[in-house]
Amino acid sequence: MRFKFTIFLLVANLALFAAIWGLERDASPDAPERRAMAPITVLEIEGKSVEKPRVLRLENNRWRIVSPIDWPANLFAVNRIINQLEFLEKETGFAAAEAIKRGHGLAEYGLDDPAYVFKYGNGEKMYSLKVGKGAPVGNRIYLFDSLSDRIVVVDKEFVDGLIVDMERLRNQLVFDIPRFEVSAFSVRLPIAASPADPKTNFLRVGLVRDGGKWKMETPIAAAADPREVDAFLDEICRVCAMGFPQDATLSEAGFDGGTLPASVTLQGTNRRQVLLIGSKTKDGAQVYARLEDNPTLFTLDAAFLKNLENLQTKLRDKSFFRFDAERATALEISKGGRTVSFHKLAGGLWDVVGNAGGKGATASADLAAVSDVLNKLSKVRARTFVSDSAANFSQYGIGPDCLRITVTRDDGGSDSIQIGSEYDDAGEPLMYAKTGSGSAVYGISKELAAAASTDFLKYRSKALWSLPAAAEISSVKIARLPDSAAVFEVRSSGAATVADAIKKLPPRDAEAARALVAAAKSFSVSEYLPQKFSADGVSAGGKKLPWAYSVSFSADLPGADAASVKTREIFLTERVGGTRQYGGSRSDDAVFVPSQDFIDAAFEIVSKRSEPSELKKDPPVPPSE
Repeated sequence: MRFKFTIFLLVANLALFAAIWGLERDASPDAPERRAMAPITVLEIEGKSVEKPRVLRLENNRWRIVSPIDWPANLFAVNRIINQLEFLEKETGFAAAEAIKRGHGLAEYGLDDPAYVFKYGNGEKMYSLKVGKGAPVGNRIYLFDSLSDRIVVVDKEFVDGLIVDMERLRNQLVFDIPRFEVSAFSVRLPIAASPADPKTNFLRVGLVRDGGKWKMETPIAAAADPREVDAFLDEICRVCAMGFPQDATLSEAGFDGGTLPASVTLQGTNRRQVLLIGSKTKDGAQVYARLEDNPTLFTLDAAFLKNLENLQTKLRDKSFFRFDAERATALEISKGGRTVSFHKLAGGLWDVVGNAGGKGATASADLAAVSDVLNKLSKVRARTFVSDSAANFSQYGIGPDCLRITVTRDDGGSDSIQIGSEYDDAGEPLMYAKTGSGSAVYGISKELAAAASTDFLKYRSKALWSLPAAAEISSVKIARLPDSAAVFEVRSSGAATVADAIKKLPPRDAEAARALVAAAKSFSVSEYLPQKFSADGVSAGGKKLPWAYSVSFSADLPGADAASVKTREIFLTERVGGTRQYGGSRSDDAVFVPSQDFIDAAFEIVSKRSEPSELKKDPPVPPSE
């Protein structure tokens, strides 16, 4: 029973909707209907308010302006005019014959000499729509429609939609090949061979899209930079004509036939368009141009020529040295007979092998320094393309003694780059470079050469040692040399830790002592000196500076028995400046400048405990009476 009732309601709803739809159709007798006429393929606009008649034709399914210029039409503007002509409301007017019969001539409505006359049809059968003067009531205008032989009264907005300015009737874009359809393009530019014959030679830059990727075919076969190509095509496909000079001659525009003009060619799907570029206008602000299959002259903004400069460099892929830094397992840097090499260890760590103090040395590498070289190597780009097939590399400073960087991959293969001398490129300092097996020479920035050095100490890890996080510092001692007299010492005792002992110190001493304890767990230096450790001190600034203090640390290692204690000792000179003090480690065979925090903490401790030499002398004997 419920099912039958549901079916009944469904049928009743359908019947109600059908009735409403029918009533709505009957209630709209005034809705505009498309007028019966032949398809419009020709549109003409003339009249006393039009300087030159405008003629548009539908050719190959595309609307074109054929007079007074030959140019693609604005499809939106044309379709709007046709739509208004086809849906002209009949009910808003009256028969012209009836008006004349009643003594009202066309002149009374301004239709004897109309401001505008729209002629439309298929060429064989043409109709006209004349635009007269305004009606006395409301913002309305009289029209005479020859198709219905009626005088129509319409809103002024209707006429404004028909009277479209020439700028809106004309397609603003020079190229009508859609951006996505471009499959190849080329640019031909004149090369000034001499002042007397500036257009003797031409440079042609041609690119083609192959499998979704752009590649350069001329002047050299090479990969293209996809971002640069996309940006260039976006600009080219949006270029607009600025004007259509009617009085310029072909000779004045640079199209006299004596020389080949510059050109831009776009290849689309089964069609191509060639833009010919002539000379500049007298004021230099614009440049004459025309399409190859169209004699109509027009002008472009002269800035358009800037987009065509240095295309062989701008559009070419500048990534001539490609590698993945994550796949690097070894790195070697050599220059002038000196070499430093790096080897990747487990856990992403690196060690460095080189020369320190005249001897071969191996140490943990500074990860930041190694990463900096690898990062700059992976991002090296050609700023200029100096030569694609150089025969003599020595003229670029590229030879056996030049800077050479070789990276080894995890598959066993290797790639190398050689960097030569520096040169100036329009005020920008660049350096010549080539790949190991290539014959091309590129200009690159100085960043890679600045980061890559054969100085072993530059890459040595700045962390001299690092204890486990759970290690407990059991003592810190500073002794004055050469007598090893203790200047400062804190140590654990029984249940009391070093931290407990530090709490008993004055605030400033306690803060300095905590900095020393932190250094004991992870001791870092700011720089290394290129010399071996010597018990006599350090040579710096042309002077021999003796060791003035020794700083020793003891630490209980986690999981070890009570007898297992880690001890380290460093030596310090006197402080020679606000940020300068030298240190040394016998066990690490290193001479260095400690971190600023360590220098400040040590100075805070020893400065309060070092009596001036004058105070150490015996007091003067008072004079006897």
